[in-house]
Amino acid sequence: MKFGLREIIFIALLMLIPVGAWWFVFRPQNAENAKMRAEIEVRQAKLRELNEAMGKIGDLKAQIDQLRGAIDFFQSKLPDEKEIDKIVQDIWRLAEENKLHAESIKSLTRSSKMTYLPADSTQGEQPIAVSLQGDFMGLYSFLLALENRARIMRIRKMDIEGQDEGMTGIVDANFEMSIFFEQDSEDKPWMPKPKL
Repeated sequence: MKFGLREIIFIALLMLIPVGAWWFVFRPQNAENAKMRAEIEVRQAKLRELNEAMGKIGDLKAQIDQLRGAIDFFQSKLPDEKEIDKIVQDIWRLAEENKLHAESIKSLTRSSKMTYLPADSTQGEQPIAVSLQGDFMGLYSFLLALENRARIMRIRKMDIEGQDEGMTGIVDANFEMSIFFEQDSEDKPWMPKPKL
């Protein structure tokens, strides 16, 4: 068989067909496929992040429900503003039960220095000054009983002094405490009811 110019051109054309197909068809298609794979990976990464975020949102919903439950619990411990008199009477009764002489229990004027709550809070705080006298163990029992009360109260400062230099155990205790309560719609300071 003789190879002439015609046969050489024919063989060259036959060889150029696969090269041309690769250059004009397969190479652009491979580039398009690589681009699509990269987009798919990016979208899958975003889906993974979204799934993680959705899982966290579910956890956040559970935490929000738990915190709402805690808020409801503590709000149940707050008396209405009208019930502060009952709490003051309860403090007086506790002092008597522990054989303490309650010299005075009086309300103090509310001020921004004395409050633990923000100004826009729906809860209120009433500072009270308490002056007691009696046996130290009675005072200790009184403080334990006060701590175990269901209502939220806080002792802000306390002074305890022995009554004499002997070992009698009789003390004078003066302290300021705060009673926390749910405020009424009108923000009037609480004033104790006069005793009849």
